[in-house]
Amino acid sequence: MTMSETNADILARYAAVQGRPEEMAMLCSLLRERGLFPDALALGEAAVAAAPDSLAVDMCVRSALAQGVQSFHRSMLLDGKRNRAYARAIEAVVKPGMTVLEIGCGAGLLAMIAARAGARVVTCETKPVIAAAATEIIRRNGLSDRIRVVAKYSTNLTIPDDLERPADLVIHEIFGAQLFDEGVTRSLSDARARLLKPGAPSVPGRACVRVALVRDNRERDCRNLKDVEGFDLSAFELLQEPERWIRRGQLHKVEMCSDPVSALCMDYDRSPPFGPASETVSLTSTGGRIDAVMQWISIQFGPDESYENAPLPPDPESSWGVSFRRLPSPIETVAGERVDVTLRHRGMLLTLDVAKPHVG
Repeated sequence: MTMSETNADILARYAAVQGRPEEMAMLCSLLRERGLFPDALALGEAAVAAAPDSLAVDMCVRSALAQGVQSFHRSMLLDGKRNRAYARAIEAVVKPGMTVLEIGCGAGLLAMIAARAGARVVTCETKPVIAAAATEIIRRNGLSDRIRVVAKYSTNLTIPDDLERPADLVIHEIFGAQLFDEGVTRSLSDARARLLKPGAPSVPGRACVRVALVRDNRERDCRNLKDVEGFDLSAFELLQEPERWIRRGQLHKVEMCSDPVSALCMDYDRSPPFGPASETVSLTSTGGRIDAVMQWISIQFGPDESYENAPLPPDPESSWGVSFRRLPSPIETVAGERVDVTLRHRGMLLTLDVAKPHVG
């Protein structure tokens, strides 16, 4: 879809199914399969609007358009604390006429904030259906003349084909709850080498991992596979995924057993690699049984602007989860003992290792 083409223009091509929502929904699914993403989006939206109470139409359209779209997008867009932090940071640094590169368009919110502040924005999105939705959202908000959506990875963008010249600023939100798991280091390293002016600032400029020792007071399933109908199935235990996350509704049953500590602090305003690849931090136990290490992130937009999805007290609006790394066996500690946690990242993988408690 070109910036000037509207949903009405697209729908005119499918006049034969107008007024028949179920056929429109099925055609939406077919168009999605054929890679005609703007057409699929326009037809799907029209089908749902024509039959707002039809479960069949709604499910057909959503099943087609939601393929490959992670469920976190909606909660992220409704994360008011995150949105306000980004908006204040972007508005503080954007100057009229500035060229901005955004990595990771999503629905187009951050690009529109930058354009509203006076920038010209090139934003990239790897999933074509999301890029099509963002293009339509930007058009409806009257910012098509200031924002260009490119359906590519940022590492495939080129100058002058996608950007007329190196950007004055980069905006990004390409880290998950484990900071590195959406490829932020690789993408920003490439952008600094090819797509940005020397010294171009980044929003956000800094981020780090936060960790703390915790005691799990939830009831656990203590059953094992040693005796199932008289058979020993214990060799199957290691085929089970380890627990990695804790639901926010269960956080009140987890007890923090140390103050949180920051690690792997990244400075995206400097040249890569931005920060250490590994770091060992010491956590001082309050005493008693330690069951796990809990991990979350902190994002620094500037000296007076930050965002942290701290687990306690839980923030119901937060779009980032809290990682829960259960120890192979609980460890008993005395108040004041220190537990060393080593964190390493390679690519998009963050690993943690925990040493035995020690004094001093």
